[in-house]
Amino acid sequence: MTPNERQIFDYLLKPDDSYNANGVYWGDMSWLEQIRFVSNGDARETKREASNVWSMFKKDPLSPVSYYFKNMVLPGAGLGLEGYVLFSIGNLTPLFQAQGSFAKCWKKPYSACNATWIAAVEYMEISGIIVGQILVGILGDWLGRRWGLIQDASIMFIGLIMLTAAWGVTQNGWVICYVWSLFFYGIGVGGEYPMTATSGMENAVGSGKVSTKEDRLHRGRKVTSAFLMQGWGQFFNQVNLILLLLIFHHGSGNPPYSHVAVQWTYRISFAIPAVGTLWLVYYRTFKMKSASKQLAAAKKKSKVTGYDTDSLKLTFTYFGPRMIATAGAWFANDVFFYGNKLFQSEFISVILPDDDSIMPGWLYNLINVGVSLVGYYLACESFNPYHRRVNSCD
Repeated sequence: MTPNERQIFDYLLKPDDSYNANGVYWGDMSWLEQIRFVSNGDARETKREASNVWSMFKKDPLSPVSYYFKNMVLPGAGLGLEGYVLFSIGNLTPLFQAQGSFAKCWKKPYSACNATWIAAVEYMEISGIIVGQILVGILGDWLGRRWGLIQDASIMFIGLIMLTAAWGVTQNGWVICYVWSLFFYGIGVGGEYPMTATSGMENAVGSGKVSTKEDRLHRGRKVTSAFLMQGWGQFFNQVNLILLLLIFHHGSGNPPYSHVAVQWTYRISFAIPAVGTLWLVYYRTFKMKSASKQLAAAKKKSKVTGYDTDSLKLTFTYFGPRMIATAGAWFANDVFFYGNKLFQSEFISVILPDDDSIMPGWLYNLINVGVSLVGYYLACESFNPYHRRVNSCD
């Protein structure tokens, strides 16, 4: 084999982002060699990306922003919208419990409403997410990613209409309608998680081909950047609630809060993401027609027309322990993540036990979301094949 032929094969079989000059895989190196190899690789890649961004900026100052929206914001738009709605429950509950609002219904001793239905606000939402993850996970593999994405957006849009219009003959009837609307919306949210993550990986650079350097180094960032939009959804939800309450409560954030001000604040806060979700239905229906191309190609190659049960068996046979470990890690994380977000008003009330106004609690939550966004971005920027284990430990 000539030196030129060897160079070509080494480029394909031993790329410089995974092997050193002596042909040693980075995972087989000693700790010191790994640190040196990873640091040099990160420095080269950071320099290359900075050079590319500068070149884009010189041609068109707005092109880096356009690239960010196309590759980071749009793939995670569904997660951004569901983050806005899903975690608004922890923000709205103290508003319903506030002085002059619907405290007789939402606050102990629940004289106007059933305590069980008030408690159901949190767990029925989570139940809907579980149903959606199972249902849409199966349908996404069966019918295709595109139809799974369209179905998620459609369910979330209908759910937002239900949340915006929810009411009843009595206050308890309103709570029941509100709970089932959250359950229905949760089904769409549950499906959004597997569909967004899977389509993000399948449509990454090099998907379905020989793995490329761009794909190996940045596939993780493409997926995590979609989940990052969940943080922005929480941020905009809190900002909108603060502004809406100030608008409908005559510029004041102090109690007592009238029924009219509370109703307008909460309903418009749900109507705003409904507009974005309707656009998402349109975008996924008419602009994402190739979202299922990798799945369709794999099914055609394997001559499968329905759900590929054989591939599912092989996955559990060879990767069962990894799947259990990954799912277990997600489960452990979500116990704290969802518990913190859904019950955050109770946690913040401990800091402000004698404050009747909800504004300080909302401002504390805004700080919390801002700190979370910093963590989201740090995870995205450090998430590559070398650092995933470190990120998981964090």
